[in-house]
Amino acid sequence: MAVAVAARAASLELTDGDRVVFLGDTFLEREGDYGHIEAALTRRFHDRNVTFRNLAWAGDTPTGKARASFDWNKPDSDWLRRVKEQVALAKPTVAILSYGMTAALEGGAGAAPRHKAELSRLMDVVNEVGNGKVRFVLLSPLQHFGERPDSPRSRALDAMAEAAMSLAAERGATYGDVLGLSRNLGRLRMVLWDQPVILNELGYQKLAHALVEQLTRKAPDPVPEALLAAIRKKNEWFFHRWRPANWTYLFGFRKHEQGRNAVEIPQFEPLISEWETRIGKLRSGDVPPADVVAEVQRLTGPSARTPHPDPNFKSQPIPTFTVPEGFEVTLWAENPQLYKPIQMNWDAQGRLWIASSRVYPQIRPGQEAEDAAIVVEDTDGDGKADKSTVFADGILIPTGILPDNEGGVYVAASHQLLHFPDANRDGKADRRRIVLSSFGTEDTHHNLHTLRWGYDGHMYLNQSIYTHSHVETPHGVARLNSGGIWRLHPDTLRMEIFTKGGCNPWGHHWDQHGNSFFTDGAGGKGIYHAMQGATYFTYSDMRREADSISPGNYPKFASLERIQSPAFPKDWQGNLVTCDFRAHRVVRFGVRDAGSTFQTFELPDLLRSTNVTFRPIDLRFGPDGALYVADWSNPIIQHGEVDFRDPRRDHEHGRIWRVAPKGTPMATRRDLGKLKDDELLDRTLSSSGWDQEQARIVLRTRGPAVLKSVKPWLVMQKDPRAILEAAWLHQAFGKPAPDLLAQLAASPDPRLRTAAARQLGH
Repeated sequence: MAVAVAARAASLELTDGDRVVFLGDTFLEREGDYGHIEAALTRRFHDRNVTFRNLAWAGDTPTGKARASFDWNKPDSDWLRRVKEQVALAKPTVAILSYGMTAALEGGAGAAPRHKAELSRLMDVVNEVGNGKVRFVLLSPLQHFGERPDSPRSRALDAMAEAAMSLAAERGATYGDVLGLSRNLGRLRMVLWDQPVILNELGYQKLAHALVEQLTRKAPDPVPEALLAAIRKKNEWFFHRWRPANWTYLFGFRKHEQGRNAVEIPQFEPLISEWETRIGKLRSGDVPPADVVAEVQRLTGPSARTPHPDPNFKSQPIPTFTVPEGFEVTLWAENPQLYKPIQMNWDAQGRLWIASSRVYPQIRPGQEAEDAAIVVEDTDGDGKADKSTVFADGILIPTGILPDNEGGVYVAASHQLLHFPDANRDGKADRRRIVLSSFGTEDTHHNLHTLRWGYDGHMYLNQSIYTHSHVETPHGVARLNSGGIWRLHPDTLRMEIFTKGGCNPWGHHWDQHGNSFFTDGAGGKGIYHAMQGATYFTYSDMRREADSISPGNYPKFASLERIQSPAFPKDWQGNLVTCDFRAHRVVRFGVRDAGSTFQTFELPDLLRSTNVTFRPIDLRFGPDGALYVADWSNPIIQHGEVDFRDPRRDHEHGRIWRVAPKGTPMATRRDLGKLKDDELLDRTLSSSGWDQEQARIVLRTRGPAVLKSVKPWLVMQKDPRAILEAAWLHQAFGKPAPDLLAQLAASPDPRLRTAAARQLGH
């Protein structure tokens, strides 16, 4: 019925001088990255000077809930004030609105009347700040791939489409039947979907052509590649104009500290205008002008970015270190092999993946997003990295990185969680896939960070206190309006909040029995025992606060590892190590039981320096049992203390240090991915934490078929932890093993009984 009504509805006509704004949730936010709908409309009206501005925000409602940021706990009239400010930047004559997905996910079909009322109210708000009387296009939500027509979810989507269609009729707007069009696309296979609730780029390309033909009664001309590239670049600059990172420091309650930086934001306007001019030259005709095409290729291709490695690099002096007797520190890697490391993680081949950022803390008007995911290796086992590969670049301030152990990598960058696969295994990313989006960016060093693979096969991701995230997933909109730890299943994209709170929790790890711990980079609290569902200092509106397990007052810490390495002294096993980046040291804590939780006690530092450029920011135990420390190599700590453009900021240096007892053998080349299932299961009981973690990851990547190896393996085991490892592996595939949990629950070891209770809680 929706398609039939759409055919009778008023068609969309764009006239010379029109200003079109896209306003909506994930569907239109992702359009800003791909640009296909805008490109198709541009080609359809190629003889008219029409400009487009994308103001969409994933997980949003017509009240502006997802973009409310620090106003999220205020009335929705405050949220709409934000919307009004943003729409005023665009001064639209035409507004294309796409909402309803969030309402369907969160409220079902019964939410349709309220959704319709909110959508009508939004139209009034847009009219207040538009350029004259605004003409509207109302789009229905997108179909969920694979959803049965009679399912509750499909009925909810139908109800939202009906609400948009009837409102369009009442207010003389054009209606676009995205639901019906995407249902037709659904017959063309999952290849058009990134996940069940969002199309991939190919899906957008196909939908854009059909949608524009439906809206305007005429098919658009084919879109030249140069035009699409120009539209994407214009959208990129406009994104930094209307939705800049570090909003807290630019325009929020900390602007008095960094107010000078806000003067840069209007400087994006000339850049946007330059690309509008190029778009105007490319939108007409069958053959675009060769000179403009060449210019676009030069300005959007890899050559637009600073080359890596930097040919002008000069080494910093080597710091002096104080370490415990019998230990040594050696330089494992530095620029030009890498630069400005923010997070690092190993893969099962013994390669170190590093999120490197020159752009941090804020992109400059005209600066390219030129950050990278870099792979560093010691191929000859001499204790120094000798190979460096830029796996993926063109990234904006990557604050987290996690290899998938299938050749690709996950990267947290700006408001997105990205995945870069390597299908042909040539050591370079094949494409860039947006997994999830609209994580908060109000403070760059609070952005999504600390990506870790958990013992349970899930991905854990941290965010910090000024961050407000509203993430649309196939299972609903996940919202976290402050600091906390996310738990994400990589296959189903089921996302849940593991803990809430922590001012700046830049560290997360766990012990042999699944007890989690996290560190805080602010607040003086030290280390926390991370209990699922608990709330910590300082989450807004919390009823109860779980305190830290570190008595006293501590500096700001980043990263966290648990010593489980045959190379380290026996009495150090189980200690926690973290980075005090302000005091240029790596701190060590002992941990003891304290009732139902734990208590830490500070031990002598593992590493200390007086060199002001030594800034330990992340640490990981490597395949050789040594501790590897990522050094931010910067006299400036981050960006809260000084201006974004302070001349003392270092944008090139970065180091990885290797810390170990003297005589610790260097890593030999090995690939756990080549081991058999039972050999990998053996490694989950290893005395090496690196072996354990990587074995679990490789087992998960092999799929549920590995579970058939578990029972015969268990028969051969005497370590009672083997049952726990088997239970965790079942959990990774969403296949509970009641018999294993019963054995754990009956164990004489209280740590195993606690682990069983934790499992049952899932």
